[in-house]
Amino acid sequence: MSDFVPLTVLTSNVMQDLKQAALSQRIAVENLDFDLLSYETSFKGSVDEEWQFLQGNDLLTQTTENEIRSNIFLLRQEYQIQIRLAKPHPYLTLDFTIATDKTKSRVIAIINPSSKIPLVKGVQEWIKYAIKQKMLRNSLMIGLYDQNLDREIQRLIVKIQKEGPLKESYRLPIGEFFLPIMPINDKIVLHYKNANVTNSMIEGVNPGDLILEYLFPKPGRHGRACTGEHIHVPEPIVKYASYVVIDPETISSEQDEESIRFFSKVSGYVDRKQGMFYISQELQIENASFKKTGSIETGIEKDISLIIKKNVHDEDAVGTGINIDVQKLDVSGTIGRNAKIQACELKIGAQTHRKSEIHVSETANVHLHRGNLKAKDAHINILESGKVEADTIQIQKMMGGEVIGRKVHVHTLYSNARIIALESITIDTIEGDGNNLIINPHAIASYHQQIVDLEAEIKAKTTELYADTKQLKIRKAVFVEKNSRIKEIQIRVLTKQKRGEAPMKADLVRLQQYKSEREAIQEASEQLAESEQILESLKEKLEKLYDADIHAVVTHRGVYNGHNRIVFIDPKNRQEYGVSPEGAVTHIRLRKENDEKKFLLESE
Repeated sequence: MSDFVPLTVLTSNVMQDLKQAALSQRIAVENLDFDLLSYETSFKGSVDEEWQFLQGNDLLTQTTENEIRSNIFLLRQEYQIQIRLAKPHPYLTLDFTIATDKTKSRVIAIINPSSKIPLVKGVQEWIKYAIKQKMLRNSLMIGLYDQNLDREIQRLIVKIQKEGPLKESYRLPIGEFFLPIMPINDKIVLHYKNANVTNSMIEGVNPGDLILEYLFPKPGRHGRACTGEHIHVPEPIVKYASYVVIDPETISSEQDEESIRFFSKVSGYVDRKQGMFYISQELQIENASFKKTGSIETGIEKDISLIIKKNVHDEDAVGTGINIDVQKLDVSGTIGRNAKIQACELKIGAQTHRKSEIHVSETANVHLHRGNLKAKDAHINILESGKVEADTIQIQKMMGGEVIGRKVHVHTLYSNARIIALESITIDTIEGDGNNLIINPHAIASYHQQIVDLEAEIKAKTTELYADTKQLKIRKAVFVEKNSRIKEIQIRVLTKQKRGEAPMKADLVRLQQYKSEREAIQEASEQLAESEQILESLKEKLEKLYDADIHAVVTHRGVYNGHNRIVFIDPKNRQEYGVSPEGAVTHIRLRKENDEKKFLLESE
């Protein structure tokens, strides 16, 4: 190998000439290296008949980016190299590999921590030269895209200066040419599904909600690899251009350069039938269960009616643990264990499980109720050991259980029921014993809160009034003490004015201060009187609330047997007044005689 004579060649493929030289000299190609003596870049574009030589390293000074990215643009480099025997660098041991991305439009050097990089003058050029040599061995062009190579090598050197020799592989960016821009295929975005955080069977929407979006396809751009080769980018795939068909009565659209956006015009849920999207407001299913539907939670503010028609009698229409939250719900079957229902209007044609929870903001109609129901107005055919809280309650047959309402009307009352009301309890027929009919205003949450709020407001107002009254008395006392001195000042000012002399400025200031204080005291007195009136008004309002039991009535249109208890509870002191009437007593009230309350039993 010592007889190898350096060979100077002009080549466009350095590695190929190295292999050819090694073959001709019968030595391993790993034993050969080369020195780059010079190189030149040439190109041929759409308007060029002959190859053009590039002056410098910037293609954009002689052509355009569009042409460089096109498939008709040709690019090549020729290198004058001197092939010689390989020999180690006397100071630098740079163990590294060249890596590219998939398109070969981005290049990096991965430097092994075993490399020995001395911090001496000239090391930056040595590293740069070694990198370019390996780039040429890998058929990568040089000079066209590696303008930042000096800066990146300097960063490496600074890192070694501050932290010492490399402890792990170091990725040194070499550069990137004209990266291909991949196309964007058209796409449908189902925003209404993305917004479904409850995993409900259907997705409720409000007017103005963004429900769908068709994203237009975007073409990409061809690229140019660091090898000089053209990178082809395909056209975008268009699949959904005619996919979105909408009902214009319920869905509107807006279009810009990026997409077509579809908005709901009405409240409801997004449905699709026969290829058309529309906003539906009624859904009919056979039953709701984890296996078939999961929970259905769209919110009572959205105008959605859910109808559940269950034909199989041994299976719940609303299964165990299912949550339903819709505006209107009509269930022909039964409500299962631990089911939770929230609606604005509700109709249940069968029965509710004793461990079901139902909240209705308006009217609830239930055939057989055993669970827990809260509503504004409740209509129950049969109440069997269940619980109902509502403003007005109407029950056909009540067998045990508890109801709490402002007004309660029961057609037939059997045994062991507990009825609590604010204003009235009306029973048409009693056919059992052990019932408790209770007038207890505090059991009504809204009434109780009014009492609590008023009591707190009166207490705060009384404390404030006491402090203001005390402060006003002190101000008035001080004002009276100043009165005699003020009179002296007034006389002195009047005397000087009669003489045609100017009063002392200090006297005029004191008189003005006296006047301002008198007006302030007057204003404070008026505000205090107004506060006293407000306090009295609050107390009167509270007293009216305390008399709620006086205005309540228990009405029974049949005959008492002495085994049912009537109780009135005083809202003010929680004292109980109880009676177990016998015979025909139509109306039972409390009346106030002086400071005592007594029962008034009336018969028609």
